[in-house]
Amino acid sequence: MAISTGIVDRLDATHLHFVDVGGLRTRYYEAGRGEPLVLLHGGQFSSYYSLDSWSLNLPTLAEHFHVYAVDKLGQGYTDNPPTVRDYSFDALLRHTLGWLGAVGITAAHLVGHSRGALLAACLAQAQPGLARTLTIVDSDSLAPSDPTHQPGVFYDALDAQAKGPPTAASVRLEPDAQAYSREQVTDDFVARMLEIALLPKTREARRQMRDLKDRVWRPSLMRVKEDALRRIDAEGLPCPTQVIWGFDDRSAPRRLGLALFERIAARTPRAELHLLNQVGHYSFREQPAAFHRLLCAFCLG
Repeated sequence: MAISTGIVDRLDATHLHFVDVGGLRTRYYEAGRGEPLVLLHGGQFSSYYSLDSWSLNLPTLAEHFHVYAVDKLGQGYTDNPPTVRDYSFDALLRHTLGWLGAVGITAAHLVGHSRGALLAACLAQAQPGLARTLTIVDSDSLAPSDPTHQPGVFYDALDAQAKGPPTAASVRLEPDAQAYSREQVTDDFVARMLEIALLPKTREARRQMRDLKDRVWRPSLMRVKEDALRRIDAEGLPCPTQVIWGFDDRSAPRRLGLALFERIAARTPRAELHLLNQVGHYSFREQPAAFHRLLCAFCLG
């Protein structure tokens, strides 16, 4: 059931831009002054998530940082992968590195949520000196595998409910299910997700992923994840790293965050873990003030 709230949840279109990255039209948000801060959203090819998910955070963070947020390859308003082979994590990583080069970012504070946190960690590992700090937010994608946790079950149950063409009711199933408090699942946010869901490119990506999810995407994701964890075990992460996790995260339970932090802290000299109480998977939306406070203290302190 939709819940109307008084939360202001707009996305300032004057800060939205497009840039060509290897022939792919790529949307990003840029605002503020100060040290560069790059926000990488979650989801995967054909997901309805985009840079819009940071809408409750962007204005405040731009008061402290030069903020960038990007629509990842095959999500939001960024073009889809150009070939079947490019529905892989390797192509996503190449595209993101290309975008960083296109907008002139050589060093930044990296923040990644969920699938975006694995991407942020891989960027830090792939390009020495790129990450000034790294913030990992609720990321089953980077956390060590747990035999008691089957990540696909949560999302499969939601997919079973979302039959037919996208509607406001169907696109909000996932954010509602992930939330401890649904106040942050605003009508404005749902409307923007629905616009993305109805794009021809999104429908095409969903069609491709029905065939390629298990054949191309997931094998590449698991290979990259295991490699990232091996490097973390051997070397730690190459920059100060904090982990922020929702205590009540349903799709990525907090025990995964604790296990990930133990791996990181063993060889990363400056590492912090923060659990936010009464918060689900989208901690940065449910408790934006606490999230901003943690980012500013860690990155600028």
